[in-house]
Amino acid sequence: MKKLFIGDYLIAGEILVIGLAAAAHLAGVFLGWSFSGCAMLLGGCACAAIACGAVGWFLAGRRKGRNGSSRRFRISAGEEKGKLTGTERLMAGAFALLVVTQLVFICVGDTAWRKGDMTVETVGSFLVQDGIYRVNPMTGEPYTAGIPSRLKILCLPTLYGSLCKFTGLSPGTMVYLVIPIVTLFSSYTAFGLAAVSLFPEEKGGKQREKRICFMTIVSILIWVGAYQYGMDGFNLLCCGWRGVTVRNLVFLPWALSLCVRKRWLPAVLCIPGEACIVWTLYGFGVCLPFVAGMALTQWLYGKFSAKEKLPIKEKCGGRDDGISS
Repeated sequence: MKKLFIGDYLIAGEILVIGLAAAAHLAGVFLGWSFSGCAMLLGGCACAAIACGAVGWFLAGRRKGRNGSSRRFRISAGEEKGKLTGTERLMAGAFALLVVTQLVFICVGDTAWRKGDMTVETVGSFLVQDGIYRVNPMTGEPYTAGIPSRLKILCLPTLYGSLCKFTGLSPGTMVYLVIPIVTLFSSYTAFGLAAVSLFPEEKGGKQREKRICFMTIVSILIWVGAYQYGMDGFNLLCCGWRGVTVRNLVFLPWALSLCVRKRWLPAVLCIPGEACIVWTLYGFGVCLPFVAGMALTQWLYGKFSAKEKLPIKEKCGGRDDGISS
């Protein structure tokens, strides 16, 4: 199964927006552009990308219609179209309840973990000073010792500040509420794609039940992991605006799904995406070795599987054992 789904395009679009934000951010850092100019550059490029994507989608749909092909995202297995069984309804209900409680927790709970995090203050300083890293967000005074270069080129503050400028929302609302909700749904989209890839459609199989079970287990683990700082569940429910959260709970499960489907080009997008938003290990700490490891594993598996499937005559050196001439 190598086809792409709507969720793939949504996550790829998010990475595209991150890349555009990185370009605008670097223009402000190295060329001295005002923050307003960077936000306008990001907004214009994003609108152009959306327009090009919509046109491409429309033309692709018309071409498929002329060819009489079926819809790309339609589920073809017969058992997938049927009604949910009792077990599936129970698991689907449990999954929906868990997701709703997590959404409520983000919306009404005091989930902002501010230990060592200055994202809101940084975004606010960008908006007030109309510039990128012109003053220390904690003191309001110009930097005296500067900040690490690797940290300085990360683009999430510019992305969040631009969204504040476009929507009129405050930095606190954008960072502590809107972005974590987007990250939550993006994470479940990525895990949903992983479930589809790990449990592909099989004739007569019960893949839908396995997929629902997988997603229910994921949602339970997210709640379980919310008990301690640093766990993935905690990062998703309490620190959804951080780059490491997006990397661990959106990029990695999406990359797993793509690697299983052997869609290597979209999987490679996770590597520069991580470099734009994660400080540690210069941004190439996880996605690059993960994708490379998956590619190597599949190559080795294919090589050894090909050897095991050699014809008996070839295995026996050109002699057919047990067959008289």
